[in-house]
Amino acid sequence: MSRCRLRSRRPRLKVLSLSISLLASLMSVPVSQAAERWQRADVLTDSFLEVALKREYQPGSSASLTRWQVPITVWLDSQLGDARLQRQLSQVQFRHLSAITGQPLSFVSSAREANLRIAFIARDHMTHEAAAYVGKQQASTPGMRKALREGVCLTLFKTGADQAIASGLILIPVDYARQKARLVDCVVEESAQLMGLPNDSDRVFPSIFSDVTVDHWLSPLDYVLLKMLYAPELSPGMSAEQVRAALPAVIQRLAEQGELSHAVRRVRKGSLREWAGE
Repeated sequence: MSRCRLRSRRPRLKVLSLSISLLASLMSVPVSQAAERWQRADVLTDSFLEVALKREYQPGSSASLTRWQVPITVWLDSQLGDARLQRQLSQVQFRHLSAITGQPLSFVSSAREANLRIAFIARDHMTHEAAAYVGKQQASTPGMRKALREGVCLTLFKTGADQAIASGLILIPVDYARQKARLVDCVVEESAQLMGLPNDSDRVFPSIFSDVTVDHWLSPLDYVLLKMLYAPELSPGMSAEQVRAALPAVIQRLAEQGELSHAVRRVRKGSLREWAGE
């Protein structure tokens, strides 16, 4: 906010009158004009297209919209580390995501029952696990090799003919994630990406999807982006142009429901951040 000093030789009463008038005019400014930058419709639109329609290791390409259309059944595969802590983190986080999006979700006790596997493994097993899920040919592509080489943890998913997510895999190398102090970050970010927001971008801020954001919890912007993703106005398979055309109505409805103005408070409810006492 810029400030300036006013000098006046007018009588004190006039100055007081001017101050009252200025205060009244400031109080009449619509709330939307005083909102955070990320709450603007243009920023929400650009942010959504950035994380939902682009792919981190396929620069320049624009994919179609993906999200879950069937209930998510989660199997926790703890091969390394504190299995009890891993279960707590995963359950709190995924139940939080389910509450935000309205997407049905449950935890199951076997791989046979699951369409989403969260594997807490050793870093040395990353390439093998990825190849087992997507196939050796896909795992050997430049984008996949870069993801395995540069990323701390990894999200993979498969879609059906309708572009809805059919299954998913989250790989968290416990030893490497702890070394980088990123275990909680991995659970929060990879689970949010697996819902259908797969791209990382520093153009989206403040957000778990941005490397320049120091916070490792879901931000109010992330909360709204997830709400947008599972809006009834959108559907899997929509192109970037179709999504852009539909978003004004989505954003307007969310604004009317108070999802933008109350996002700071609502994103904390039932979250890992609340569970951790921060």
